[in-house]
Amino acid sequence: MSTPERIYRRSVRAFSVIMVAIGIALVATTLANGGGPLAIGFILGIAFVAVGAGRLWIATRMGP
Repeated sequence: MSTPERIYRRSVRAFSVIMVAIGIALVATTLANGGGPLAIGFILGIAFVAVGAGRLWIATRMGP
């Protein structure tokens, strides 16, 4: 695998992990401040976790 392709794949994985972390932080902050499951922070947090996990899953299925 060429170097630019390797850098791209690693950056996709890194950003995916960052998106999952942001989602978890959004959910935790929303719940800590008294928000429920229909609060916008909770919904966005779940969306960030889902998109980040999906991208990470696809990136790992594409190969090393």
